[in-house]
Amino acid sequence: MLPLWTSLRLIIASLGLCITLILPLPAMAEAATPATGGATLQDCADCPTMVTVPAGTAMLGSTAEERARVGIVPLFGDREGPRYRVTFAQPYAIGRTEVTRGEYRVFVDATGRPDPASCGVHEPKADSWSPQPGFTWRKPGFAQDDRHPAVCISYDDAVAYTVWLSKRTGKAYRLPSDAEWEYAARGGTETTWYWGDAPEVGCATANLLSAGTVAALGWPKSLASRMVCADQRSFTVPVASYPPNPFGLYDMAGNAFEWAADCNNKDNSDAHADGAPRTGTVCDRHYLKGGAFHTPFWLTRPAVRGAPIPADLHMFAIGFRIARSLP
Repeated sequence: MLPLWTSLRLIIASLGLCITLILPLPAMAEAATPATGGATLQDCADCPTMVTVPAGTAMLGSTAEERARVGIVPLFGDREGPRYRVTFAQPYAIGRTEVTRGEYRVFVDATGRPDPASCGVHEPKADSWSPQPGFTWRKPGFAQDDRHPAVCISYDDAVAYTVWLSKRTGKAYRLPSDAEWEYAARGGTETTWYWGDAPEVGCATANLLSAGTVAALGWPKSLASRMVCADQRSFTVPVASYPPNPFGLYDMAGNAFEWAADCNNKDNSDAHADGAPRTGTVCDRHYLKGGAFHTPFWLTRPAVRGAPIPADLHMFAIGFRIARSLP
């Protein structure tokens, strides 16, 4: 197992595998298919809005051809296979957006949950990603308001939020399993991303790595010649700023990483056919889904299972989305 910060550095280093091209912002006509997903529900006025994900069957994970085509490094790619069939016999609900800073604030105010002592942020001069004291979801190192996704959120924080919300509403809230998340992110599609196989279309469809973020992070100017969106947006954007996927879900690629409930598993060989999370006696690390505003495009695909991360880690690009069982 590589040290945590070594693994995180490999995420950034892997940018060198991308195509050398700044991508123009495509016309909105090339964006994702309009949403045709399920009904929305909201259990209280300041609860996250949920979307009903339909029952169905799908193939999850990625093929070797896809991994070779997008240039994913083995550290991540090996976790995406083999492909497997999953069947959701019953619909379930998943957050229409990532949990926002405003929604998370309600939880903290109600429970008194303490802020973390530090959060992993990027320090340009030292090119360091180590935890820095004084940074929290309130101060992640860049400007946000209550419409942005909550970040600097650990797995333990996210689970605590779902436990509180379940008690408050009487409904069974939880984090989505890896399979539930990927099935929802695909939105009934079988392409690399829910918008298709061309990554550049995502520049008008999701908050992906942009020239503005490259500059804001103080990365070398040479990085601006690699595959990034040409616009000057940087860091997170308010949730639902871009078109939804076909199920009516926003930001299922980019913006902020999202926690999955599954424990650390080396690949999909032990995946459950019913989409249930994979748990075990040792479950101190969990996967991240969806990529973030600063990650290479291949890390934003639905099939990606990011490096296993300690449950108590806080990082400026990690947020969460919640799920809810339906009767």
